[in-house]
Amino acid sequence: MKPQWNLKQLREYIRGSRSDSAVLLDIVHSIDRYTQIFLFHLEGARDVMNGIGDAENPRSRKNLEIVFGVSSQQDEYHLAKVASEAHILGVVHSTRAMFDVFAFLVNAMLLNGEIPEHRCDVSRVIQKIPASPLKQELEKLAVSYWFGYVSAFINTSKHRMLVRHSFHVGIEEPYVGIRIGAFEYNGQSFPVYRLRELLEGVLEVKNAIVRCGKAFNDQVVAGA
Repeated sequence: MKPQWNLKQLREYIRGSRSDSAVLLDIVHSIDRYTQIFLFHLEGARDVMNGIGDAENPRSRKNLEIVFGVSSQQDEYHLAKVASEAHILGVVHSTRAMFDVFAFLVNAMLLNGEIPEHRCDVSRVIQKIPASPLKQELEKLAVSYWFGYVSAFINTSKHRMLVRHSFHVGIEEPYVGIRIGAFEYNGQSFPVYRLRELLEGVLEVKNAIVRCGKAFNDQVVAGA
């Protein structure tokens, strides 16, 4: 059975034991909501280009017409491509955001707000909290390739430029669909990914919130 993060249990504990319950419940709600936003964008990114081009036959005339801008689907294609990019941005941003908010939760409940709000993030929380299963989960997350990718993608798209997003028709490689371009951040290079590869990698990061949340409950609620 996959691990579960019991948010109901956490909410009940906060209501019954914390004088700052209103703020903490808002933080928990935000994490929960970011999870729903993630799923919305994940499904959108996966499905929005369905029916655009011919995924089964890369060399089809239909695909070549789209590439050369003469398809009867051209307007539909342009709209779907913008929606695809928006959904991909939403998937990546909501994934990173839920961990930023989780760091606030840990700071508030385990560190009594020791880290100033404007400096609170996952890395600083890891430095401050004592050895525990929660710390181990956060440390594994922080050094994982895909968490690094998500962080680099966010910093690049927010502060430099959007990571290239393209509709690719492969003649030699049998692939028709969205590709996310290569980029470099802070001395590390990240390669081109097909859409499915990207979504699977980011989903891996998002799923870590469950393991971290369960470890948090075990420490805060069960240990109370």
